Amino acid sequence: MNQDQAVEGLKGLGLTTYEARVFVALQKLGHGAASEISDVADVPRSQVYGAADGLEERGLVETQQSTPTVYRPVPLEQARKHLLDQLAETGADAFEYLETVQNTHEHEERSESIWLVNSADAIKSRTGELIDDADDRILYAADRQDLCDEKTLAALEAAATEGVSVMFASVNQSVLDSLPDDSAIKQYKIPDDRDMDVSTGRLLIVDGETLLLSTFSDTEENTEVAFWTSENIFAAVIIELAEEWLQNPFESAGRL
Repeated sequence: MNQDQAVEGLKGLGLTTYEARVFVALQKLGHGAASEISDVADVPRSQVYGAADGLEERGLVETQQSTPTVYRPVPLEQARKHLLDQLAETGADAFEYLETVQNTHEHEERSESIWLVNSADAIKSRTGELIDDADDRILYAADRQDLCDEKTLAALEAAATEGVSVMFASVNQSVLDSLPDDSAIKQYKIPDDRDMDVSTGRLLIVDGETLLLSTFSDTEENTEVAFWTSENIFAAVIIELAEEWLQNPFESAGRL
């Protein structure tokens, strides 16, 4: 990491640009007057005072009442604790506010909404949330080993042990074999003639009314992109088509 990256990191912890530059300069100097700090920090001398006052208010700088005024940073461990505690407090306050305003603004209900999810972490997170909301049955289909991540499998296993009928389907037997022998999750080998020749990612169907489907882009990054939808005509049609295409895995496994 270089100095510019360190400054950006401190800004991410709540400091202004000038505060971050002054704080870095003080680490180099140990202590210094505004003129010295200005030279090292590349901050106008007139701006050093305000930045130093801001750092002092944050508990990151001590001031010596002399002529000229001299500033010195508090020990790094103390500074780290102050910044992280302040960040955590600010974050907690922000999310507390968000909880109070959540769903309080009236708007037109979008019953046919389809939600796009663009990052792998977000897709895994949404997959886990939908699995956790299951009451009756879950179908999870994937043909790639990397789509059987620990978090997803743990969520499926937890649902299965709580009485939800969970089916893991794949055209790839090696993927199915990744499940533990004592798993409560049922397995379904998708017939080879039902393998779709597209870059399909994961398919999740929850309680016959919620659908998440992902695919992989054709770019070098091979990025996973997903959409999910629930309790609408679009979801019902796609779910019916998907289960029919897979030849009704729950019926094939003897659930019905």
